[in-house]
Amino acid sequence: MTEKQKLLILSQPQRSTLEGLSNRRPQLPTDPIRDELVTLGLVVKQGAKWALTPQGKKVLAASSNRRNSGGFSV
Repeated sequence: MTEKQKLLILSQPQRSTLEGLSNRRPQLPTDPIRDELVTLGLVVKQGAKWALTPQGKKVLAASSNRRNSGGFSV
């Protein structure tokens, strides 16, 4: 059984938020864009800090590839 691949296309603010989280930039207490990423299952709250899920890391790696700027499979 192969897992069905889902194509995700993040907006520029979502991508930069994901990059900010991976670089441990300070986070605002409320961030609607980050909340969208949580809904997508790309980030999780760990205590007071935010961390990328394995899927979020995969998405970030795919989105940082310049040739693959449109979307990517997860």
